[in-house]
Amino acid sequence: MSLPTVGAPPSFLEAVAALSEEAGSRYGQPMVGVRPVRGGICGFVAVPSQEVRLRELVASEWPNAGVRLLILANRRARVGVSPSASPLDIWRRPPGMGRERTTELLPGDPMAEVIAFRGDHLLVRAPGSAIGWVPRDAAYSVAPVMGKIAGAGTAPLAAGDPHLQWSSERVLATALLQEGRPYVWGGTGGEGLDCSGLLWRAFLTDGVLLPRNSRAQRTVGVRVTRAQLRTGDLVGAVSRGPRRTSHVALCISAEEVIHACSEQGVVRREPLRDFEQRYRILTLRRLPGSELPDR
Repeated sequence: MSLPTVGAPPSFLEAVAALSEEAGSRYGQPMVGVRPVRGGICGFVAVPSQEVRLRELVASEWPNAGVRLLILANRRARVGVSPSASPLDIWRRPPGMGRERTTELLPGDPMAEVIAFRGDHLLVRAPGSAIGWVPRDAAYSVAPVMGKIAGAGTAPLAAGDPHLQWSSERVLATALLQEGRPYVWGGTGGEGLDCSGLLWRAFLTDGVLLPRNSRAQRTVGVRVTRAQLRTGDLVGAVSRGPRRTSHVALCISAEEVIHACSEQGVVRREPLRDFEQRYRILTLRRLPGSELPDR
């Protein structure tokens, strides 16, 4: 990344170049377009975390500089894409640069909002704030974005919405329908599901939009204690192996969970005590608005 100096310290330019290289590794393209101007910097970044990093760099390397940035992930999209007749894969990098699926949408899901065009690819923000790429020649339909989230029927409510109402029985029923299906990285129910995709799908079926990754799902709702656990609560964890992979599960009851287990390669239900043999529990969460079954 070549930047004109315009008073920018060399250490700052080197740090921005490193950030751009890091973004290129993650997204397949730099997705950090920043240039020094008189008195500061302007340009764009892909996601809010990059803005935070840039502001930290300015504070430490160029304290008197101003910052004007467009955050692509926060842009108000004008159009969105939806699956046509089959699942629509959204990739972390453009095709040909490593096939790591970020998420997938099934027909009838809320659409992914188009936030940038780069060559033969669309950069999109999928429901649940997953950012990724869709090839322009993929099978999808295009429509205007109406409101914050567009899609067929009533738009789901985000997990933090004060008007949230959902049924723990309906959410659990959807999750249990996935039992025995294969673990698929980035899957939400096409060929299979990953751990956060299982919860995302289960809650979406009842009109609740969760974040699309397990780390973000560990922050929704409010904390509860082990003694307070009930149907529909979320269990945020990390694997006990050397990689400490983030993980999430859904409570069937206070003693049992269902989750998409990468180690076993399948969506499975098991006692919470067995779950804890492979995972270290970090947090127990509950979304407000749950309608409890009459028992």
